[in-house]
Amino acid sequence: MHLYTSNSKGSVGLYRPKMMRSLSRTLLVSLFFLVLYWTLVVGGVIPSSEGINQRQVNQIKAERYIYSALDPKVVLIGSSLTSELLEKYFDGTPVKNIAISGGSSQTGLKLVTLKLKKPEILLVELNYTLILKPEANIIGPIQHPLLNLVKTWLPIFREEYQPVSIFVSYLKNRSGADPDLASTQVVSEDLRAKLIARVVERSQNHLSPETKQQITEQSQIIKQQLVEIQNQGVRLILFNVPGEPKIANTPEKQEEHLLIRSLFPQDTFEWLPEPAPADWTTYDGIHLVRPDAKKFADFIIDYLMDSANLTTGHHINFSRIKV
Repeated sequence: MHLYTSNSKGSVGLYRPKMMRSLSRTLLVSLFFLVLYWTLVVGGVIPSSEGINQRQVNQIKAERYIYSALDPKVVLIGSSLTSELLEKYFDGTPVKNIAISGGSSQTGLKLVTLKLKKPEILLVELNYTLILKPEANIIGPIQHPLLNLVKTWLPIFREEYQPVSIFVSYLKNRSGADPDLASTQVVSEDLRAKLIARVVERSQNHLSPETKQQITEQSQIIKQQLVEIQNQGVRLILFNVPGEPKIANTPEKQEEHLLIRSLFPQDTFEWLPEPAPADWTTYDGIHLVRPDAKKFADFIIDYLMDSANLTTGHHINFSRIKV
């Protein structure tokens, strides 16, 4: 019995150093690949990903805004309606679009609040989507002290450098697919007509009391945030994205428009002028098709570049600003 016990103790004693060596080897190998990956990322050898799903696209957009060393002068916030206004549509004009698909301007306002350096001009989309509260899954990681510290100093832990996302993006680029062309935009004319008809039918009802209350309550929260940001020297411009005339003229949309305009009166807040009536085209009754998204982006830039519409102290030389 004593001999067996002695052998058992000896075996355990021999096993522990082996286990420690194996663990140390694993940690060293992991550290080596981590450092190698970090070096490739910092050196620009490994390109970042734009995201492989809506959640990741939103997270990448938020992280790039928060962690970028560059401070954009003009920022767009809003929902998926505004996210269709791709930054490249602004023809080199320094506009940073952090609109959140499936979200609202409330998430964008939170991001602007969290970033130390504020933009000179902030364009805020306001429509029915304002009832959507800030996206916790986007804001949470940025507000987490440890995660925020790690992502600030170690870019490889940011969403855009996740290996799976980079690999999928690489395959898409190899296939020659346009990363900016959402698959939902590729619809037949018959399907588009059906989608628009569905939205028109749904919008024939009057705005419900519950929705009016939601819009009113959330507007009070948004107004407080707008005032706080404005007090930091930011020029605020409120706007809504144009859409199909037949939808814009429905009872629900008309009442929504009037309610929001009354909650954010023009004598208190600056509004982007409404574009001249036109046959704005959407691919689903809600989101502008690419040519019309570009046309609306041009409209915004024309307004910003009109010196008569730039308030004192905010005359920006668009040709020299970087984002």
